[in-house]
Amino acid sequence: MRDLAAVRDRLRHELLDHPADPAEAARLSDDLAADGTWPDIDYTDRDAMAFRPLEHVARALRLALSGEHRSAALSALDAWRRHGPRSDNWWFNEIGAPRLAGDALLLVADGLDTRQRARWGDWLAGCAGPVEMTGQNLVWTQGIVLRHGLLTDDGELVSSAVARMSEVLRVTDGEGIQDDLSFHQHGAQLYSGGYGSALAADLALWIYVVHGSPWAFGAPGVRLLTDFLLDGQQWAVHGGGFDFTTMGRNITRADAHRAAGELRPALRRLLAVGAPRRDELAAFDARLAGAGAGTRAGVEVEAGSGRSTAGPVGCRYYPRSDYLVHRRPTWSVSVRMSSTRTAPTESMNGENLRGRHLGDGVAAIRVGDDPQDGYRAVIPLWDWSRLPGVTAERLRDPAGLFPRPNHRHGGSKDVGGWSDGRHGIAVMRLEGADRITDGWKAWFCFDDLFVALGAGITAPSAEYPVVTTVDQRLAEGPVTVGPDPDHPRYVHHGRIGYVPLAGHGSVYARTEHRTGSWSDVTRTGSAEPLSAEVFSIGFDHGSRPDGASYACLVLPAADRTATAERSVVPGVTVLSNTPELQSVRCHRSGVTLTARHGAGGIALTRES
Repeated sequence: MRDLAAVRDRLRHELLDHPADPAEAARLSDDLAADGTWPDIDYTDRDAMAFRPLEHVARALRLALSGEHRSAALSALDAWRRHGPRSDNWWFNEIGAPRLAGDALLLVADGLDTRQRARWGDWLAGCAGPVEMTGQNLVWTQGIVLRHGLLTDDGELVSSAVARMSEVLRVTDGEGIQDDLSFHQHGAQLYSGGYGSALAADLALWIYVVHGSPWAFGAPGVRLLTDFLLDGQQWAVHGGGFDFTTMGRNITRADAHRAAGELRPALRRLLAVGAPRRDELAAFDARLAGAGAGTRAGVEVEAGSGRSTAGPVGCRYYPRSDYLVHRRPTWSVSVRMSSTRTAPTESMNGENLRGRHLGDGVAAIRVGDDPQDGYRAVIPLWDWSRLPGVTAERLRDPAGLFPRPNHRHGGSKDVGGWSDGRHGIAVMRLEGADRITDGWKAWFCFDDLFVALGAGITAPSAEYPVVTTVDQRLAEGPVTVGPDPDHPRYVHHGRIGYVPLAGHGSVYARTEHRTGSWSDVTRTGSAEPLSAEVFSIGFDHGSRPDGASYACLVLPAADRTATAERSVVPGVTVLSNTPELQSVRCHRSGVTLTARHGAGGIALTRES
């Protein structure tokens, strides 16, 4: 019993770390009707996305966090149990509402007798559904079991919950942490931002809460969660927010584009229990703190370089998720692909209405580690047929950009990547991507640049022009196109230079005023009109291309002068850009990166 009390007190302390606003708590208590309900909440609502009655349980928790209004919290909780509002979305019924209610009950437990605690424990148990959970859904449901055990002083329930959650702290080829430390949920779908960050936050909480008790998590599980945060999550975080291509349908939630709120408490809790790689955990936390403050604080040092960077430096390929991250001291590029092994994205409950191409070779370029990464501000304004890096038809009707059916995998098995820790290659075949029947795309990443290649792009039945978009981002000052604007040899915008390489198509670049709203891309988003200047650059392959190609040298963190100079002396040579062989040599390093495509599959090599 003493151990259970200590664990319960630790969880209460964590909850009370976010106290309620006294004025709001007083208002909520005053507005509470005699039957424990609030007159402004529609308890008949069943909406699958914006389940309005959930606000009732959230308010009960806020009252429970305020010591002087805990009797009002109990009244509200009793009303919830009596009325039993239900959503058409099982998640609210089985996870969302009982999680909030469970936390509130633990805060007011001193006012409950043994019979009342048992009755509430039965209610929590009755919220469980018939479907066996996996990944983060399992962690959420077992967290409710653990709360039940703490509420009713049942050590066996606590032990059972920890044992079940520990199943998630193993690598898997199903939903959960993959052996390359990426994360999957809803099938083989990269979900490091969203379900993955929620998993890290929840497991770190429970590891901390039961630390030092008979129910403590084992050292291997703590080690895996630490590795997942540092070698998985951290590589997908830029400027305090997740790479939007790792967020699934969460990309269209305006408030989801920050990672610090979930990851910083997870890092703090792992540090408190003595997790391994302590210095790296502390550095990641400092980096997130700096991003949250809008500063360049929290820097790490690249091994052997003497140069500082906001975040890790190097190159990693995540084969389980068809995902490449190439990070340099002052810039990064990530490439998100999908294959017959992986699902590109999903739309559910009216979210992510235009994300059809989010797994079709999106290449996001970020300079620095600033909170505004060039993309978050224009997500509701994008032309979603021209996502950065993607080759696709430029559709006129946004309805055509609705994602492919959930759980459907990519169209080609010929997708892959390679890295030696410093350089990287990503390659994908366009076969099976809507009306594009064939084509090869590749990205070759070097120390201070990368080269994007495309070859054999063929779409005989395309109904609209086929375009390869090298970038589409928030406009940042004027665009320089030179020396001849009609036949540009280079384009410079913001802090990035783009140099089309001769013989591989002509580039276009433009800035346009775009308008939109979050409600355009997610049903429950704000309808407030937004507008901004949006820059885009790419190659127009025309209608029904047959064997089209492109080649572009990209110079992140370059100024206009350096970009103009590279247009004369690129410093790279495209040795081959055909459907059989794509290869680039970097003159300064002497490194040649090659992607061979043949009947035996893809072969990726480096030569010096």
